[in-house]
Order: sequence, then structure tokens, then C-alpha cells
Amino acid sequence: MLSNINKLITPKSLREIYKMNYLLSGVTFVFSFLFLTLEHFKMPYIAFKSGAYIFLTSFAQAFILKYCSARYENNAFKFWRYTLSFGIGIILYFLLWEIMVLLSGNSWGLNELSRVLMYLMFSVVINTIILALHDFVIVRRGKIQADLENYRLQMKNTEAENLVLKEQIQPHFLFNALSTLKILYKKDPEMGEHYLLQLSDFLRVAVSHNNKFIATLEDELSICINYLEMQKIRFTASLDWQIIIEDQESLQGKIPSFSLQPLLENAIKHNVLTAQLPLHIKIHQSGNGIEVSNNINPKFYKETSLKSGLSNLAERYRLLTEEDIIVKNNGKEFSVRFKFLDQ
Repeated sequence: MLSNINKLITPKSLREIYKMNYLLSGVTFVFSFLFLTLEHFKMPYIAFKSGAYIFLTSFAQAFILKYCSARYENNAFKFWRYTLSFGIGIILYFLLWEIMVLLSGNSWGLNELSRVLMYLMFSVVINTIILALHDFVIVRRGKIQADLENYRLQMKNTEAENLVLKEQIQPHFLFNALSTLKILYKKDPEMGEHYLLQLSDFLRVAVSHNNKFIATLEDELSICINYLEMQKIRFTASLDWQIIIEDQESLQGKIPSFSLQPLLENAIKHNVLTAQLPLHIKIHQSGNGIEVSNNINPKFYKETSLKSGLSNLAERYRLLTEEDIIVKNNGKEFSVRFKFLDQ
């Protein structure tokens, strides 16, 4: 990432660099002044020189960074950035030191080779530290941006997968509903008319929620009630159901859209429904979750499954939460429970 750092320079990373420059300059001035005071060193202008040098050098390097990133690529960018940064940093160091010496009235300037080498070494070290800090800010901002882009791509992919899984539900239900409607019209046209009205209401709600991946429990229960009333027309006394809500505030809890109705459909599909062996379906909210359960009256034969019920819900719930639904089967009762979404 450091080799392509010029490609990571953005207005946001530059703003963070500017903030860091102000902080670094202020901290340098304060600590230099405190150190000189503790040492009984009566030259506060040296503390001012340190703060001023960090301020001028850091902002000069930020300007050089911005200039070189707009003008040069790859190796040329690195060459001109480091050449200009160290060159201007060294010049500023010697210039500020001479100004401070003149202001103090002292005579120790650039007349000794050892002093020149010492100043040169100090300026190189300080410039290296500032360059490293700037690079850290740029790389950190680049990583945050990359993580954000990856998260957005992951969310788009999750939404696409969720949509595919969800779209498997409605055609399956519609096929079964139309088959039932055909049978009812042959046996009892008036009952078929009633069923058609219920189906129309159900599809109206389904279409209005078609593009939603998440729904409130209240909305999902309204779909369930409509669906169960349709099935009651078909099965009469062979089917009974109840909905238990322990906490009315939970009606605004979030769950995957069309997550309950397929479970009801599965219960009806995989069990015998007769007056002697009625199917009892219960939707029960307790705590931070919702549970759908039914007694087990297994059929003697298995119907072809499109896998658009339980497995569909399990996959969609995992995509949204990275958790699994809880499925229990003790031979007498089958239940599916999952928690509300944290959204």
C-alpha cells in the first residue's frame, strides 16, 4: 500500500493531515517550553522555534504531498516528494535557527562544521518522522475507505442474494393458492369468491412489501392472519390457529419480510389435516424473539419440495444476522424460533 500511496491521497486524508499538523505543532511547543522551564533555561524563543519549525515543515510537506500527487506518478512522485520535503525541511531548519540566534543576540551560528552536521541530522530526523506520520494518516484513511467500500459491496451482494431467496417464496405460494381456488370454484363457487377476495388482499399487501427485506412483526402478522383465514376457508375445522403477543411493543420489532407465512405454509403442506386430527398452529412472541410451532400429523407420503420455506428463511436470516434460526422437533411438535433483528 505504501508503494502506491499517491493513489490514496484524497481531500479527507489531507484534512486529517492538516489536523495532525496543528496538533503536532502545539504539542511540540508546549513540551519544549515546559522542558526548557524545568531546566531553568532562559531562552523561550527556542521553544517557539521548535513549534514554528514543526508547523512550517509539516504544512510544507502537506503542500508538497498534494502538489506531487497531482503532478507525478509512482517513482517520480516518490522522488520529487522526498527530495522537496527533505530539501525544504533542511533549509527551514537552518533558516529558523539563524533567525532565533540573531533575535537572541547570541553569536553561535553556522560557523562550526560539527554544529552544521548536528543541525543537518536533526532536520533529517524530524522530517523523516513527519513524513512517516503523514504516510500513516494516508494509509489509515485508505484502509478505512477500502473497508467501507468492501462493506458496501457486501451489503449489495447480501441484498441481491436476499432478493433472489425472497422471490422464490411468492411464486410458490401463488401456485398453491391458484390450485386451491380452482378446487373451491368447482365445489363451492360462493366460497371460491370469498377465497378470491382474501387472496386479492394478501397479494396487495405482498406487492406493497415486495422491495423490503425487513418488516415489522405487526406487518408480518397481518399477512399471516390473512393467509390463515384463507386456509380456514379451505380446511374449516381441520385447522385452528392462535397468535400470542406477550409484549405489545414487540409488534414494532424487525424481522425478515415474508419470514412467517412460509412457515405456516410448510406446516399445512407437511401434515395431515382432518377433523379427527386437526392441525394446531401457534405464533408466539416472547422475549426478544418470535416462534412458530405446530403439532405433527405426518403424511404417509412426501410432497415435492421447492425448498422455499424453512431453508429459505434460514439462509435469509443468516445473511442478515450471521446467526442461525432455532429449529426443534420432538416428534410431537415442530417449532422454529428466531430473534428480532438489531436494526
